[in-house]
Amino acid sequence: MLRQMIARLSRGRSRAARAVHYLRRRPFLDIVEPADLDIRLWIDPADRFQLEIWAGAYQTHVVGWLRRTVRPGDRVLCVGLHVGYIAGVCRRLAGPGGAVFSAEPDPAARTLAQRNANLADARDAPLHVFAGGLGAAPGTESLYQSRVAGHSSFAGPHQNVGRVDVPVTTGDAFLTQHGVGALDVLVLDVEGWEQQVLAGLAGTVARSPQLHVCYEATLWALREAGASPEMLHTWFGARGFAVAPLGGDDWTATRDHAARK
Repeated sequence: MLRQMIARLSRGRSRAARAVHYLRRRPFLDIVEPADLDIRLWIDPADRFQLEIWAGAYQTHVVGWLRRTVRPGDRVLCVGLHVGYIAGVCRRLAGPGGAVFSAEPDPAARTLAQRNANLADARDAPLHVFAGGLGAAPGTESLYQSRVAGHSSFAGPHQNVGRVDVPVTTGDAFLTQHGVGALDVLVLDVEGWEQQVLAGLAGTVARSPQLHVCYEATLWALREAGASPEMLHTWFGARGFAVAPLGGDDWTATRDHAARK
């Protein structure tokens, strides 16, 4: 009942959701918004972003785009996995005939995501996760670990609690290992590391004429990696994509002939 009340608020949903940590101290299992997708996740009330997910106040513009874009049977790459919410939405929308791929370098976030992934049922696409990061070349990278799940980054520290070396592969190599040559949907949110991921995913993008992309372009995070929003926009534009703002720091990239109605 509380979740539904918060979700119906026209304003202040984020603030109301965050206040729930005063009422609930322990992680709990519940349906998350949008409720009609009937996705269940474990929610830790100590994490304000997880409370926003639960109440439908987290990246609503991205979720709306996914609902308009992902179709049954689609092949979707979500980079990174975080706690598994966006991947969970993609799995439900792509259905059992589709496939969702992801990578998460932060062991703590990956553990939370795997717990949530285990709640999937026969309505969901299978999920394939690389236990590491995606980048421009295979090898090892030093990850700044954040105390906020899903905010760890190769680019620079953000509420840093330490550093750890993790394996890195390219998106092209990861997808090839799973027999995937082309994608339908790409969701890219890697805390400033977007340009490096794209460099290692160029082959798959070139082979994906129907590809629809949602990517985060946060100025300060990209700067820490030596990149910029303009570099991301130019990368897509050079490959025949039209880029457009979606909301916040998020953008979409779509080839004109691939528009979905």
